[in-house]
Amino acid sequence: MASTQTDESGGGAVRKTRFVATSASSQAGADTPEQTEPAGGLHKRTLVAGVSMGVGALLCFVLSAGFSGGHSAVSDTAAPEISSLQEQIRITDAKTAALPTADDTERGLTAALTAAGQIAKLQNDYRYLTPSVAADDGSLDTATSESTLRNLIPYFAPSVHQSDLGPWYLLASDKDVAAGVGIPMSFNSGFEWVAQVPYLVNDDSTITVTWLAMETRTGTGDRPAVLAWARTDYDQVRKAFVNIQTGTTATGEALKQEVKTP
Repeated sequence: MASTQTDESGGGAVRKTRFVATSASSQAGADTPEQTEPAGGLHKRTLVAGVSMGVGALLCFVLSAGFSGGHSAVSDTAAPEISSLQEQIRITDAKTAALPTADDTERGLTAALTAAGQIAKLQNDYRYLTPSVAADDGSLDTATSESTLRNLIPYFAPSVHQSDLGPWYLLASDKDVAAGVGIPMSFNSGFEWVAQVPYLVNDDSTITVTWLAMETRTGTGDRPAVLAWARTDYDQVRKAFVNIQTGTTATGEALKQEVKTP
């Protein structure tokens, strides 16, 4: 089951979705955002080309039907249909030409995944702030998070609000770690953000990328739980992510550290 909330704070609407599992046995499927199965990169190009060929065949049929009795002029009833079909062919040809080639698709997917990996690393850096956030009653000190935020901003379009680039998720159990400079760089938080490999290019040439906050401390034989997720679209022209959606799973909601918006 999923519920969606829209947060319009900070001047922009951000959709946040919470996935709720109906039972422990179905948690892995219900808590995890829907993943797109791998598919051929040229599938959409083949489909559009097929549509164009189909429209062209239909146009030939209408043209042949429009000539009757040996006359060389198209009948009045067929003329509007021919004009409409010609326009459809023009549109489908334009869409086909705009689709990326196989090489362009591969480069775009690689660029999106590379940027997504850097963003995952930066979001993981926020985990070190959990003790100070807990000590300050859930308030995020902008001074301590400024360097991470400054490094995140270049990966996103200006339309993405900076408030949406703060910590996407913090684990409540990490608040017990001693705050301050004593936190070692090898600090093993109870979760880790992992970028998922993108496989498809959308109709508008953007590439959807998903991150999962995966549990890292599990019992023997237990599968890591998904605690939170984030999703955005990578614009290949601007070489930047153009939006952001975040949410927590049922498991993650019960274990998260509350963070107040600065």
